[in-house]
Amino acid sequence: MKFVILDLEWNGAYSRRLKGFMNEIIECGAVKVDEGFHILDTFEMFIRPQVGKKISGKISDLTSITNEDLADGPQFLQVVSRFRRWTGDAVVMTWGTSDILALIENYRYFCGSRRIPFLKRYVDLQAYCERCLSYDRTKQMGLSTAAQLLEIDDSDLDHHRALADSMLSLRCFQRLYNPEKLKPFLQDAESEEFYNRMEFRTVTVCDLNHPQIKASDLAFCCDLCGRRARRSGKWQLRNKSFRAPFICKHCGHRFYGRVQFKLKYEGMIVKKAVLPFQEETKNPVEARNPETPKESE
Repeated sequence: MKFVILDLEWNGAYSRRLKGFMNEIIECGAVKVDEGFHILDTFEMFIRPQVGKKISGKISDLTSITNEDLADGPQFLQVVSRFRRWTGDAVVMTWGTSDILALIENYRYFCGSRRIPFLKRYVDLQAYCERCLSYDRTKQMGLSTAAQLLEIDDSDLDHHRALADSMLSLRCFQRLYNPEKLKPFLQDAESEEFYNRMEFRTVTVCDLNHPQIKASDLAFCCDLCGRRARRSGKWQLRNKSFRAPFICKHCGHRFYGRVQFKLKYEGMIVKKAVLPFQEETKNPVEARNPETPKESE
């Protein structure tokens, strides 16, 4: 089995056709290895923009890529054609799914189809590394964070450049590679479900009356004695999560229960936490706010 670790850089560009902005890819970098992690080849190309004629100052500062660098590069479809031949039947990996989403966006724009021709099998390397490192599932682990946790020296690499970031991703993958652990992360990238999953936009649910929210999602147990606690106040929406005071009728312990709902492709994801109780002065305006969520036991 061969692996290709891909990284992309892109520029926010306004499209008259879309009447909105898109992430136009301006650089493609990748490294190809075998299962022994011998580097077989590397791929690095600038892509001449067709939508945004000038790279933004923010992206130029971040990547050190200039308009002059891009002026003589091939266009997107030419690069994709070369990359397809170069990749062969390798498993394609990216750090997170944002690069794949940018690829789908660009391929749809320039070809009218969302199917990426070189994607046969795919792995989200960020998700794999998070699982291997037992990283906090409520957060996303950045590439630099993973390198620090794995004590990887990246001083020889240019950050926010496509090939360099693909090499750093490779070093993280090499430290954590386990064929059995990797199997559940191998996705069939030729299926319709793959594209439906990739393009599904996660939504934070801010309505307690949503049909996929269950009564048990709003129940909390005492963090001292473990018994069911009773809610003693209204749910309030703060920073896209709900919070309410609870009291345990068995031991008298008081605390706040916090819950957040995110609707993903797989269904509703519920994240709950117990917070210390503090007396608060009620805000009369907030108390009369008609938008305060309806109580739900």
